[in-house]
Amino acid sequence: MENKNCRFAIDSSKGHELKDGTYPIVLYVTKENKRKTITTLFSAMPEQWDSKGQSFQVDNRFSQIKLHPKRKSNNTWLTAKKVLCDKIIKDFDEHRIDWTLNQFEEEFTNIRRKSNVKDFFEQSIAKLKRSGHIGNMRCYSQCLHVLELFDAKFDKKVFNEIDKVYVRKFHDYLYIDRGCSLNTIRYYMKALRAIINKAIEAKEGSAVTYPFGKLGYQIEGEETQKRYLTSVDLEKLKNKPLEDYHLNLYRNIFLFSYYCQGMSFIDVSHLKKSNIHKLETGSYIVYRRQKTEGKNTKAISIKITEQIQNLLDWFKAETPLIGDYLVPCITIEGHEGEKLYQHIKDRVHRFNKNLKTVAEELKIEGITLTTYVARHSYAMRLKNSGISEDVISQALGHKDLKTTKTYLDSFGNEVVDKANEVL
Repeated sequence: MENKNCRFAIDSSKGHELKDGTYPIVLYVTKENKRKTITTLFSAMPEQWDSKGQSFQVDNRFSQIKLHPKRKSNNTWLTAKKVLCDKIIKDFDEHRIDWTLNQFEEEFTNIRRKSNVKDFFEQSIAKLKRSGHIGNMRCYSQCLHVLELFDAKFDKKVFNEIDKVYVRKFHDYLYIDRGCSLNTIRYYMKALRAIINKAIEAKEGSAVTYPFGKLGYQIEGEETQKRYLTSVDLEKLKNKPLEDYHLNLYRNIFLFSYYCQGMSFIDVSHLKKSNIHKLETGSYIVYRRQKTEGKNTKAISIKITEQIQNLLDWFKAETPLIGDYLVPCITIEGHEGEKLYQHIKDRVHRFNKNLKTVAEELKIEGITLTTYVARHSYAMRLKNSGISEDVISQALGHKDLKTTKTYLDSFGNEVVDKANEVL
């Protein structure tokens, strides 16, 4: 055997003895200080195994040991498997595949494991459902569905096969065959990229065949219309009176999102009294983004300014709040999981429809007023006021901006608090 990653041995460790007193013959595969054990169908007594030659003893002239009765046929099989190990490693090297131990086992046993792309998708979808991240769950489910329409053999694909060429073909299928807009293509590609990133982190995917990034497929979206308010329009939204109660309600929820560092509608909807924390430096809204996976995600802390407090007081006095919710976005009590997600999604549609009327009443032109405009307006207001992009990234709670990620932990609340003063 030429390579140093593979070694056949007898597993004579304690507790591994078989009923007939022999021990299993196994293949140890190692890479980057990690080891996988692949069990063969053979077993032997310790004295019947030649550790140096990685084979069954064939000569007992000097030790008078009892040789294994099938030593010749077993050694023939081992010789063939040693050649196979060398070939697998050589093929990985030639194709520049940063292989995993699971990938090696698949090639060696000729059995596809549950760690292929489809199964990894399904595991991620199930995890998102359990954790209540319904939006991401639906996004991954839709992406998986379209990938299976694109590739009839997708259920057999492993991650090193999802390379730049494959992704480009997927793009062409979406654009030419399905007639998807560039924004829809971006939606699917971001989901696929997220799954591949998770697989690499879990040691199931390969960074060598990574199809995205500077040298890979570039995710792009269509040029969309302006999605932030000018300072003049912001002043209209803040100060111009609205006689209709419901339009005033929708305007105030929009402003609450804006003042709360562009908080998304779904995060605003989930805010409860328990999200308010009183500290020495003042009262804060502390929350984790619904969009972000994992309990270890860093919490976002927003100081309750005078504007925010005034809006909280207005919601409490003027609207029928459900349960302990701070903002009247959720109107039905008791919904959880997908039912709650769908309820909020329905509310977003109604909210955006009424925001269009708010814009007409206030004579805000040149932009379609939606919930997301509050987030863009917040970011642009800070940027135009000279606030650094690193601080803005922290304030927005971005997780995937690798270029700014290293800076996020270095800013204290005081920096974002000061940034909010320009609002």
